[in-house]
Formats: sequence, structure tokens, C-alpha cells
Amino acid sequence: MSGTTRRQRVAVIGAGPAGLCCLKHLAAKPELFEPVAFERNFWPGGIWNYTDQTRKDAFGLPVHSALYNKLKINVPKELQEFPSFPYPKEWKTSYITRQHCWEYLNMFTDHFDIRKYIRFHSFVRNVKPLKEINENGKPKWLVTFSPVTRMSEVNTEVFDAVLVCNGHDFNDYTPNIPGLELFEGRAIHSKEFRYEEHFDGLRVAILGCHYSGEDISMHVAKFAKKVYACHRRNPKEFPPSFPKDIEQRPPFVRMTRYSVVFPDGSSEKVDAVIFCTGYRFSYPFLKDDVITIKDERIEPIYKHMVHIEYNNLVFVGIPRQWSYFPHYHEMAKLAALILAGEVKLPSKENMLADSEADFQSRLKEGKPPSFAHYMGDIDRQFRYNEDLAKMGGFDPLPPVLEMMWDDVMDERYMNLPNCNTFDYEITGPQSYRCLNPEGIKTRFCKAENVKR
Repeated sequence: MSGTTRRQRVAVIGAGPAGLCCLKHLAAKPELFEPVAFERNFWPGGIWNYTDQTRKDAFGLPVHSALYNKLKINVPKELQEFPSFPYPKEWKTSYITRQHCWEYLNMFTDHFDIRKYIRFHSFVRNVKPLKEINENGKPKWLVTFSPVTRMSEVNTEVFDAVLVCNGHDFNDYTPNIPGLELFEGRAIHSKEFRYEEHFDGLRVAILGCHYSGEDISMHVAKFAKKVYACHRRNPKEFPPSFPKDIEQRPPFVRMTRYSVVFPDGSSEKVDAVIFCTGYRFSYPFLKDDVITIKDERIEPIYKHMVHIEYNNLVFVGIPRQWSYFPHYHEMAKLAALILAGEVKLPSKENMLADSEADFQSRLKEGKPPSFAHYMGDIDRQFRYNEDLAKMGGFDPLPPVLEMMWDDVMDERYMNLPNCNTFDYEITGPQSYRCLNPEGIKTRFCKAENVKR
């Protein structure tokens, strides 16, 4: 145990899934921690706080949520469940709606009695280290914030540590396509997409076709006159089950008043464009002397979470493309152990070397620099979880999660339009079953009651 003689005040930036997990683990050690979470919404849940509003909210701030009205989670809820806190038994459907996911997060909040630690409608302006040292020999942190209802009011408080949990799916990226400013149709980022019915009878070009692009393409195609899915994905990696009525084209490189133009000079007349081009990391409350972001690589960060210079600044939720609820829970568990002094971190030099080795290994695999924190390939996310568990001295996530992940990713690849119609149940640390296996799989399945 730490030699701390008083409780540490810990600021948690954001009360989405990652922030809620941090509050749970900090609150479990009341003798060590006094947590305070800053949440700009009126409810916990982060991006799962759906709103019909786009661009600006009622207070003139950028809308945080990127959800659309008919969104369902893109993996079974069994892969998006906090350890030790199952979904209600009566929720048999695996691919739950956004409403159910938000409800689950609020159930989690109330079950662990952590709502009392959240300051709602609070906008964090700045987080900076002070020269003042706390009892653990670490710098204290000055947090500057304002109520969203009174942005002219500026408040400050001092904390012993900071956990950054503001997510990474809110700072939308739209490429600078020549001619975009001339286009007279509707052009939006997927963050602004809410209702598929709004594209009834239109010709729509969608740029980018990963999870969101695939899903939005299929939603829009129910109403649109024509949909072009414009992407550069390797044909071997693109789902062969993608609907044939959605025409695949390369990314368009130019736009005119009424059309999109492709690399070979051909064009298609369109009425609307949806940019499913993803998001960029953003920590506007941290200055460049604390972190730098270049080509989506955040530095200096150890194990994608611990600031190498300031070890009491910890990020929970940086990695992308993984089964994130259970992983966030385990990252938060480790973060609490680090702040409690129960985990001995390597030297600064060794942490820097480890971070660079991880980055270089990705480049050698042929990944671009922007994949510095990507976890969605092969078994990377689960080996990462094992690393964190070893650091913290706790058990890693059960093997069944990796088994299910591999299975549902295969199903998504081979059966994209119908993959979210199947329901699953975890039956043990290394077993699960499909509740509606009849006619299911186009391939071998690892579920215990589906044999091929």
C-alpha cells in the first residue's frame, strides 16, 4: 500500500464508459481517493448521450455525441459488458440499441453509487501541472473549468492526479476535398448523421467504409435512389457480403456543384455526401508542453495510458478498434493501482523505449503512423490486456472474449447484412453459445452449439 497520509483528490475528465469505470475503482478505495468527475452533459454516458442536435448544442458548444437514431452496437453486448456487472437477464438481444446501452451505463452508475462524484454540465478548459508537489512526490494539477450554462464563469481547483477519459469519437475529421465548397448538395460528416429517412430518393456518395461507413451505407440504401460506397480498403479485407446494390467506388478526389469525381476522371452526379472519415484525438485542455499529437500518435505515453513525464496523469480510453467496455474497466483498474502506489513503473528511459518499440513494430507490419494506438487486428487487444493485467497483478479478461471477438468479426465479414440478428450467451470462461443458431453460419463457428 502507498504511504500516503491523506486522500488524493483525483480529477476524472469525462463520465462516459471510461470515466465511470475510473470512478468505480477510485470509489472502491475511499481511504485513498477523493474522486471528482467533470462531465459536460447532464447525464453520464459520454457519446451514448444521444441528441437530435448536430454541430452546436443548446449552450453553443460542439455536440459531443456521434450516434444516429437507429444505431445498434456493432458487437454483441456480451463483448461490451463491464466485468462483474452483467446486462439485465431479460435483455436477450445481443445487438442492443443505443437506448439500451445508455440505460446500461446509468444502471452501472447507480449500482456503484458513483453519480454523487460527477459534476454535470461542467466544461474543462485547462489542465496543467503545478510546481507544487503532492505527498507522493508528484506534481499537483490545476484544473480550470466552467459551468456550460455560464461559460463566462471560470473556476479552478487543485488535484493530486488526473485521469483523462474524454473519449476519441467526437473530434470529426473531414478531408479537404477540392471543390467541396462548390457542392450544392448536402455534405455532412457521419457525426451529423441522424435519420436515414432524410436521404429518401437521393443519390448519395459515402466516403470511407469501415464500421460506420458500412452501417450508414446500408441504412441509407433503404431509402436512397443510389448509394456509392467510396473507399480504398483492400478487396481481400472488405466484406464479400456487402450488399451488391451499393456500388463500390474508389475515394473521390474532387467535387463539383452536383457531382463527385474519381481518380480516373469519371464522375457521378450526387445529391448528398456523407464523410465517414473518422475522428482525430483531441485534448484541448492539455497544452503542447504536456502532450503532443502527430499523425494520431500521442506522446509521451507508456502502454497507451501513462504519461511518461507525469505518472499521475493517466489516459483511460486511447486505444481504438476493440471491445472497449471490458478493456476500459481493466485500464481503470490499473490506473487506480498506479495512483495508489501499488504498481512500480519502469524508469522513464525504459518507458520511452517500450513506447517507441511498440510504435516501430506497427510500422514494420506495414501500418501507417496513424495506427499507433490501433488494437483491432489479430489478437493485439487481448495481448495488450494481458500486459496490463501483469502490470497490475490481476487476472486478464477471460479467453471467451477473444473467442467471441474472432467469431463475430468473421460473421461480420461473411454475413454483414445479417450479423446483428444473432444472439449469444457466455456460458463459462472459455465457452459461449448462440441462442438462435439455425441457419446461422457461413463458416466454422466456435460457439458450443454450432458445429460445422
